[in-house]
Amino acid sequence: MNKHTTTFAAFAAACLAGSTAYAGPAPAQTKKVIEPASESCITGDIGFDVLSEYIHQGIVKQNQGFIIQPYADLHFRIYKGAGALTSVTVDLGVWDSFQSNHPVGGPFGARGATTKNWFESDFQSGLTFNFDKLSIGGYFKVYESPASAFPNVYTGGINLAYDDSAALGAFALHPYARVELQFQGTTGNDFNFANPAFHGRGQYYEVGIAPGHTWGAFTLSLPITGGFGSGGYYLGNRGFGFISVGARAEYALHFVPACLGKWTIGAGATYYRLGGNNTLPNLSGAAGRSPAQAVTDKNQLVFQGGLKVAF
Repeated sequence: MNKHTTTFAAFAAACLAGSTAYAGPAPAQTKKVIEPASESCITGDIGFDVLSEYIHQGIVKQNQGFIIQPYADLHFRIYKGAGALTSVTVDLGVWDSFQSNHPVGGPFGARGATTKNWFESDFQSGLTFNFDKLSIGGYFKVYESPASAFPNVYTGGINLAYDDSAALGAFALHPYARVELQFQGTTGNDFNFANPAFHGRGQYYEVGIAPGHTWGAFTLSLPITGGFGSGGYYLGNRGFGFISVGARAEYALHFVPACLGKWTIGAGATYYRLGGNNTLPNLSGAAGRSPAQAVTDKNQLVFQGGLKVAF
């Protein structure tokens, strides 16, 4: 190999090495634009509970057979602000009770086989005003019985709730109060079963607290509730309806993908001290109890469990 050949080979090798080490200007680095997640203006939950006994506002509706109660709630935020009024929501909800032990005959008679186990179906609509720690909401609610266990009831109410978590932290009580007025019919038990055309009236009042604490996926709550009536809501126009103390444990199913909502299973028990006239009414068509009967308060224990999906 002569001198010119060696020089050319060295020059070619240098050019090849240079082309490998430097292949032109570096490509511009592009930053991935991450858009902030948009907050949904629609929230809610769906689920169901299975109970050993159905007690509504301190009145025993059913204490036998299988009872399952599905529900669904939707909240549409129509206003959000930074002032005293932080948000306004439109609230819609449906709630049902299916029971294996249905009324046979009764003062209104049970409908056909397709609906005789569909004891109750409720629809509620309302508007809630949320302030810094206080919520005030009004609602209209219709109680219906596809099984014809009772006539339609039309009511309206006001809810008050206070968030005391900033002051009490883990010991927050979350107090609330509710008043429900009966416009037509009554959800109370001061009803003349001998005369189905009679529509009672009355007012229902409820106060309660719902303390609770969360450890990871596990939550324990201890709700305490008191219910009272006036205007003949409870039989004999008795003011005291019930006091209940409950314990409910819930476990969040974090393995479920977040896009499917927040899934929670729960179970618990509730102790009731019921007013003496609030045990199961007579659905056989008789006139029912008189105010002088069954005036002794009674103890009741109800077990429940269910599944909820929040979004």
